[in-house]
This record gives sequence, structure tokens and C-alpha cells, in this order.
Amino acid sequence: MEIELSSVIGAPIQRLWDTLLDPNTMAKCVPGMQSIEVISDREYLAEVKVKIAFISARFKVRTVVTEMTPPTVLVSESTGEDSSVGSSLKAVSEMALTAVDEARTELRVKVKATVMGRLGTLGLNPMRTKAERMWEEFCRNLEAALEAPVEAVAAPTEAVSPVPAGTPVASEPAPAPVQATPAVDTASVSAPAGLPVKKKGLFGWLCRTQPSSQEIRVEIRRNGTHVIVHWPADQKDQCLTWLDTQLRPPGEA
Repeated sequence: MEIELSSVIGAPIQRLWDTLLDPNTMAKCVPGMQSIEVISDREYLAEVKVKIAFISARFKVRTVVTEMTPPTVLVSESTGEDSSVGSSLKAVSEMALTAVDEARTELRVKVKATVMGRLGTLGLNPMRTKAERMWEEFCRNLEAALEAPVEAVAAPTEAVSPVPAGTPVASEPAPAPVQATPAVDTASVSAPAGLPVKKKGLFGWLCRTQPSSQEIRVEIRRNGTHVIVHWPADQKDQCLTWLDTQLRPPGEA
């Protein structure tokens, strides 16, 4: 079967060309298109549902662009089959774009198709009628896609007047001090003397030396109890050993 169809589309030639190469837009424009997968910028895999006379078919069609001359010529080859109705197709399509004026473009398509199997037994006339109806619907959908409003640009924010030179600028008030929540069962623990030195312990990471101080301060919150330990900085190893001994989990050696 060989068929040639044309229509004048209300869009500049470059915009129409870009739209024809947009798979997302084409998926909405092609009648019966169920899905489309982009394999590469020149290869697509689509699922198309079509009904001719009393036969409904769902073709998985692979399309490869074989020739491209922007923005005027696009040639592609398509193959597909539907095993459920025992039919297959092979087609070569040539799209040609010609500028009518700055706002309109003539879109012409020439298709050479071979349909085999059950659909092929229907003959040329039903297929030609179906192709013409699908072309008319495609052009309507294409026009609608081209006429879709462009997303509105967000309004610019109101400009702020600059402060005149020499105007005193009030500094922001300092935030109010945050009062600490009272600790539960707070205790100050003195350091027992004579403990053996152990370099590392389970709670050694909690021990820190206060800046500009000769004292170690350790704060531990555990099971509702808040413990504060003050230890001479020069005895930090004993501090770590004591913490390890006192605070390791019960039963751990």
C-alpha cells in the first residue's frame, strides 16, 4: 500500500520540526499510541492500538530514523507485529516540511506499507480509509499541542529601595538567652585517687578539656540522671579510666 497525505499546520517550520522530534508530544498526538520508549535519538519503540473493520490489533512497533535534513525532511522505517491476531507490518515513511509563510508550514507524508497476516486480508480500501482518518486526527492533535499556552513566567519580586548614604542602620536585637532545662538528679562527683591509668575506655569520648582551663568537665545524661564530673586536666587518663569503670554496661568486663 502506498499513500500520500498533506496538511497545512499553523506553526513556523522550525517549531513544527522540533515538535515532530519530541517523543512525549508525539505520544499524545498519534492516534492509538499506548506508550513510547526512547532507545536513542534516532530509534523508538512504541505500542500502538488500532482497529480496522472488525479486527483490533495492538502492535509493538520499532521505528528507526534513517535520514534527517533539518528542518525539511525526515525519513524513517518501522516494523511491528501483533501475534494475537497473526499480523505484521513494515513501512517506510517520508515527512516533508515546506514553509508557507512565517506562521504556517505544509506537512506532507508519503508512506509505503506492507501489511501481512489477518489484517492484510482486509484489502486496500479499508486500510486507506483508516489511514486518512488517523491522519486527520493526528493533525488536529498536533495543532492543539502547538497552540497549548506557554507556562507563565513568575512575576518579579518587588524591588527594595536602597538605604540613603549616611542613614544610621539599627542593629538587630540580640536573641534572648535560652534558659537550660533543670537536670534531673544532678550530682557533682569528686575524683577518687589512685586509680590505674587506662588509655581508652567505653566513655572516653565524652571527656573534654575546657578552653583556657586546667579542668576537665564531663556531662553525662543516662536513665534520667545528669552527672557532671570536674577533673584536673593533667589527670585526663585517670578520668577516662574511671569513666570506663563506672559507666560501662553491667556485666561487661
